[in-house]
Amino acid sequence: MKQSEKWKRGLPYVGNKGKKAEKIIDILPTGNRLIDVFGGGGSISLTAASSGKWDEVIYNDRRKTVVGLLKTLLTDEPHLDLTKYAYVPRDEFFDWRDNRPDSIERTLVLTVWSFSNNMSDYLWGRGQTEDNKLLATRAMFYGDTDTWSDSLFTVTRNKQSIAEKYMAYHKWRREVMNTHGSQAGEIERLAQLEQLERLQQLSQLQQMQQLERLEYSTLDYHDLIIQPDDIVYCDPPYVNTSKDYGGWDPDAFYAWIATCPAKQIYISEYTMLPHTEVAINLGKKHSMTAVGTQREELLLKYVKE
Repeated sequence: MKQSEKWKRGLPYVGNKGKKAEKIIDILPTGNRLIDVFGGGGSISLTAASSGKWDEVIYNDRRKTVVGLLKTLLTDEPHLDLTKYAYVPRDEFFDWRDNRPDSIERTLVLTVWSFSNNMSDYLWGRGQTEDNKLLATRAMFYGDTDTWSDSLFTVTRNKQSIAEKYMAYHKWRREVMNTHGSQAGEIERLAQLEQLERLQQLSQLQQMQQLERLEYSTLDYHDLIIQPDDIVYCDPPYVNTSKDYGGWDPDAFYAWIATCPAKQIYISEYTMLPHTEVAINLGKKHSMTAVGTQREELLLKYVKE
């Protein structure tokens, strides 16, 4: 994916389809309205809205602050200064998670600063990696660490955007590795500052004009009003992974699918579901499963009886 198009990935969110969204959109049939039932990070809705295949795209997710965050970034109302969330140490992350009320800002912090975007575990494990990356980030944005890393602040202080600062960081990193052998090992361990990559992705959304075809919805899937000619796309918790989603009832979802009035229903899954056929095999999932293997993701088409 081109750097200029990474905004289509939406929020850095667990389960986000990211690179595979284009393949899914290519397969889904053209129509008047596409309903993205479990919109999550929004990659399907954003890719769909920019494709022109549908007159209207409904981005739905029952988590209101997730939908609110994506909408706020796209409309820039209100404006979010993403640089305020570039430095979040471990204790602050857990304070956001455990003590602060649900909000767009809390969702932003927990998404950007969590391991695998799971909104629960801190991005880095305790140790030198965490210490070094926090030190570099603090030096980049504040220059007050009283260490040699503060030289980074001198090359980033006049950079306004996350992307500009991140580019300056990589340039600084190369220069230090070439000229300061004593610090080369520490600098090499910094590598990617993952939270800045994620914030850079969000900053692209702020630069977009509001997508006219995109509508926002925060309903439970049972409450969606669906017409027979709608194209319905579902990316629910996958079979045998639902332990991570409190209250998810796959049988209730299957019952809803069976009575859904739409004639065209597509579902992302690892395994075949009742009354479905494979529309396309999307290939192996990028991340590893708990047992250390990569599973193939399927786009299923529901076959009406």
